[in-house]
Amino acid sequence: MKKLILIMLMVTPLFFISCSDDDDAIEVSVTYSLTTVGDLGVSGTAKFVRVDDATTRVEVQLTGTPTDGDHPMHIHVNDAATGGGIAITLNNVDGNTGTSTTTVTKLDDEGDVTGEAISYEGLLGFDGHINVHLSPTELSTIVAQGDIGSNVQ
Repeated sequence: MKKLILIMLMVTPLFFISCSDDDDAIEVSVTYSLTTVGDLGVSGTAKFVRVDDATTRVEVQLTGTPTDGDHPMHIHVNDAATGGGIAITLNNVDGNTGTSTTTVTKLDDEGDVTGEAISYEGLLGFDGHINVHLSPTELSTIVAQGDIGSNVQ
């Protein structure tokens, strides 16, 4: 009986040590550069994080954003040099923190795009670019920009 208790005392901790959870899951992501356009000096990154087969989280981190600024942001079709219509509306960047996070599952339903679903892999192959605008009332002024997807070399 003493041997059985001793064996159980030795084996029980091993059971707990070998248990694991998904907290250590490996993040699958790609990061794109957003470079300064104009004199404001805004630049940063847009990180595309795979959430699941149908969902991507777009995390934007900018530096040089004006305090209390509100910066609309979009994924447009084509490369930045060519320009193109809006494909996906992203959440505005908060000028105080320089950050924005948007969950993406589909294209916008306007212009050249038709609201179709887009996966993480679809975004990685997308012919597009990101524009960050000065403010909601000054959409024609782009403060940062970067190619994404198939346009990145």
